[in-house]
Amino acid sequence: MTPERHVLAADYATDRSQVARRILVLGLVVFAILQPVVNLLGRPLDARGWFQVIGAVVLTGLVCWRLGTRKPASYPVPWLSLAVTLALGISLFTIGGENWLATLAVTAAVFGVYSQTPAPALIGATACGVAGLTVAAIDGYQSGLIVAAGFIAPMAGLFSYSAARRADAVDMLKRTRAELARAAAAEERLRIARDLHDLLGHSLSLITLKAELAGRVIEADPSRAAREIAEVEGVARQSLADVRAAVAGFRQPDLAAELAGARQLLDAAGITSTIRSMAEDLPQDVDGVLAWTVREGATNVVRHSKATHVAITIAADQCQATAEIRDDGPAARARSTFAGSGLAGLGERVRSLGGELAAGAIEPRGFRLRVAVPSGAPATASRIDIARAPGAAGR
Repeated sequence: MTPERHVLAADYATDRSQVARRILVLGLVVFAILQPVVNLLGRPLDARGWFQVIGAVVLTGLVCWRLGTRKPASYPVPWLSLAVTLALGISLFTIGGENWLATLAVTAAVFGVYSQTPAPALIGATACGVAGLTVAAIDGYQSGLIVAAGFIAPMAGLFSYSAARRADAVDMLKRTRAELARAAAAEERLRIARDLHDLLGHSLSLITLKAELAGRVIEADPSRAAREIAEVEGVARQSLADVRAAVAGFRQPDLAAELAGARQLLDAAGITSTIRSMAEDLPQDVDGVLAWTVREGATNVVRHSKATHVAITIAADQCQATAEIRDDGPAARARSTFAGSGLAGLGERVRSLGGELAAGAIEPRGFRLRVAVPSGAPATASRIDIARAPGAAGR
């Protein structure tokens, strides 16, 4: 997965979690504001009761509208709606008493959410705190309720302000990470383009010149033309090898992905497969070599083995990691093509890590490819254990 896709996937997961948190917060806010209304609906309402019901509904709508904004702190402070919210919150607490204390806290919290600077949060927290203390003192609340009325609302406002600033910081980090990922991807593309240009520029120019020369002398000096064509072939082969080496250096295969790809390839070829992996968290270079082994082994089984069943086993302990591919193809059939450049390249990768490669026929029938390299990592519990036939359910 490219850095850009990693960032998109991470941002998508973060956005979903933020939406879930916003829904939870809105649910708690609605409950806190409307819960006192439930107690009022069980008896006849006077003017004060109707004011509390209508005020609670209006306040709930205002708070949900503002808190439901995707990025509230990124917009200018909506002073008018905040003033209405503050007036409703204080009025409901003043008229309804201690049952509406949570409404006072919600009002202060709304100010904190919409504060890009501390000033609005301090205004909301101070106004709600003073109103709480005043009403508690006038109505003769107990000392515990006086403390709650004076401090719950300011604390809610300051906590919401802190949470809003943290959300802004996270959003900025997400944008910065996305920009860095795009810049890294662009830089990598430029590097690949530059390296491929350096690899192919000289070779293609030489091929063009030699081909033109061979075309001019083919009638007058056929032997020289043949030599030039042979040199063109040599240069082209070397260029192809250079490009393959460069691309292999840019892209490191992943063992888990290659095991899944091998299963799909064997299924498509009509070959039943048993795939077991008892290795996890291997060093990157070891994981890459085992991935190349699985890819090379599965590809050659499909091309050359005429097998009906293949077993792929990955194992690791504290000393070494191994990959083994066994098939039940005809043992007597010569597999000279299996020992081609692909297996030779795999052998070079294995030897570069101090490992060993073994390939050959097994009795009574079949062929085995086995690679063992120093692991440098302990084995863990089995991660993959698949035994299936092509077309089985759950493909």
